Amino acid sequence: MADNLLNKNKGKRNLLERKEEVKPKQSFNRSTLYTVNESQQDNPDQKKEAPRKKEKSTTTTIRCATNTSHRLNALVTSFNLDSVNELLEILLDNYEASLTPDERREIKTLLEVYQRKSKR
Repeated sequence: MADNLLNKNKGKRNLLERKEEVKPKQSFNRSTLYTVNESQQDNPDQKKEAPRKKEKSTTTTIRCATNTSHRLNALVTSFNLDSVNELLEILLDNYEASLTPDERREIKTLLEVYQRKSKR
C-alpha cells in the first residue's frame, strides 16, 4: 500500500519543475542601489510645480447630489489631485478671480462673518 501511494503521482507532470532558467531583465547590487544618478537629479528641463499651500483646519461635510460627487471624484482622479478639497479650492479661486471688485468685497465680507460665527 505504501508503494502505491509513492507511485501515485508518477504519471502526472510536476507543475513546479522549471524547464528553462529564468533570469531577471535587470540586476542590482548594493553599490548602485544606494547611489544617486546625478543626471537624473538635476534636470533643468523638468518643470517644478509650486508647492500647494496646505492649511491645517477642521473639516466639514457638504451635502450634494450623487452625480455631483461622482463628477468631483472623476476630476480629482483625472488631474491627479490629492483630494476633493484641493479641487474645490482651485475651482473657487478661478471663479473668484472672474468676479468684479464689488462682488469680491461682498464675498470677503460674508466670509469674515461666517468665520466669526464659527469661532463662537
